[in-house]
Amino acid sequence: MNNILKYSKSCLVVILGLLFVTACTKNFEKINTPHKDATNATTPELYNLVVSSLPLTGGEQSVFNSWIYPITQQAIVTSGAYPYDNAKSAVWSNYYQTLANYRLLEQRIADSASDRFDNLYAMLKTIMAYKTYKTSNYYGDMPLEGAGYAPLKGASSYKVPYESQKDIYTSILTDLDWAIAHFTTSGNQYSVGAYETFLDGDIATWIKFANSLRLEVAVTMYDKDATTAGPEIKAALDKPLLSDGEDIGLWPQKINGLKFDWRQWSFSANCYLRMGSTMWNLMSDGNATDGSDIFDPRCKIFYEPNNAGKWAAYPQNPPTGTPAEGGAPYDTKRFTDWDNKGAGCIYSPVNLYFEQDIENVPELMLTAAQVHLLKAEVFNRGLGVTANQSTAKAEYEAGIKASVNMWTSIAYNSPIWEEGKPGAATVSGTVLSALLANAKVKYDPSDVSGSLKKIYAQLWIDQYRQPWDAWTLQRRTGNKTPMSSSNTNYYNTNFAGKVRFVYPDDEQSYNTQNWRAATNGSDLNTNKIWIMP
Repeated sequence: MNNILKYSKSCLVVILGLLFVTACTKNFEKINTPHKDATNATTPELYNLVVSSLPLTGGEQSVFNSWIYPITQQAIVTSGAYPYDNAKSAVWSNYYQTLANYRLLEQRIADSASDRFDNLYAMLKTIMAYKTYKTSNYYGDMPLEGAGYAPLKGASSYKVPYESQKDIYTSILTDLDWAIAHFTTSGNQYSVGAYETFLDGDIATWIKFANSLRLEVAVTMYDKDATTAGPEIKAALDKPLLSDGEDIGLWPQKINGLKFDWRQWSFSANCYLRMGSTMWNLMSDGNATDGSDIFDPRCKIFYEPNNAGKWAAYPQNPPTGTPAEGGAPYDTKRFTDWDNKGAGCIYSPVNLYFEQDIENVPELMLTAAQVHLLKAEVFNRGLGVTANQSTAKAEYEAGIKASVNMWTSIAYNSPIWEEGKPGAATVSGTVLSALLANAKVKYDPSDVSGSLKKIYAQLWIDQYRQPWDAWTLQRRTGNKTPMSSSNTNYYNTNFAGKVRFVYPDDEQSYNTQNWRAATNGSDLNTNKIWIMP
């Protein structure tokens, strides 16, 4: 296949450097301006720059492993690590650098006055819809409509008003509606050729991705704006959606040269993640240290035993007197000395292979399982359609099966994964049936609210390596995702209040008037974003 950046090796280094150097720029003008040579880049090169912005930043991943995992309770940290604000500048820079490149391409397409660029424009709108959705869920309100135009319109475009998250969501849906309506298999379409590294020019998959993203965005906003979201949900259900095995993300096996070095760094440098009791209690019927009570096969993919070879969950909200955790389960020396997690490692760590295999384990964006589970929520609650518990149950069970098989295939297809490697790329029907029949999982059509919480729990589980999406789910449902009820004061004191990223410091300094209008002079990580109840 193709490189995510189709350049010579030297040019690849320059552009990759650009993506990270912009995270350290010191003013809004630089953040909002593309690379100085971007206006001279070819259209395929600019398109590939947009795609190349998709990998997670190092700052994001450090905050995931230090804060977002314990906030969502998909895992727990046993010691302090990186500051909560460690990602605020890199994420913002990544987005606005990409938006500027998008604006350049948008202008070129407009100047062409030709429908032969419809596919390219639809691809770009879909990618930017994904990035805008993700970025807005970090910050809330943000500049959008007038942002990214500095290279086209000059200095007057440096200082841009913020838009409400409600308006941002509406804009995202408008762009996705356009993309879905304009994707075409017509032979007259302009092609970026080998530079299309993301979905390899597969228009059918592009349509499914755009439509599935439309479903996700509409469901996320439904409780805040049902008038807008309801028709979008119905429209999405009437078009093709991602199906089993169609899991959107960055898959290194499909993109030559793609490696997730920042992921490895995020584990090997000051990472104190462990399996928490919240996840454990959803995957195991008891606390047998030999793992015999585990009923969900994903548990042994997400986590591994402690240094003594025993399964042990760290209390999600540890009470006073909880034994201290130590060891070094993410030390890279384990790549060649697997069993050496350190004597102090008495709780189950995250599976080392997520750190080690940076050339096969993907960065996921939207999975078929998540689409099934979103549909389950739609029919459970009657979002834009008539509620139907039979359909909700069918989609729920299909989502669990798709999730288990996806995670199993990821582990099975990794050439590095040896310890605890699944015996096949899919699990047996017997294992799936037992999982679906377990009381913690079984969908009961007569208990609509209880089954809804199970839908959220399974969506939360599938999003294990998408903690940003699990955080969005937690916030938009008002904490209906899995949460420990023990020693809640610990959680409330340490994690509960953090519901967003604050804006980069440069916004206050260089976009002062608009920043002040958006924040009322008080930019706090405790300020609720619009999607929250």
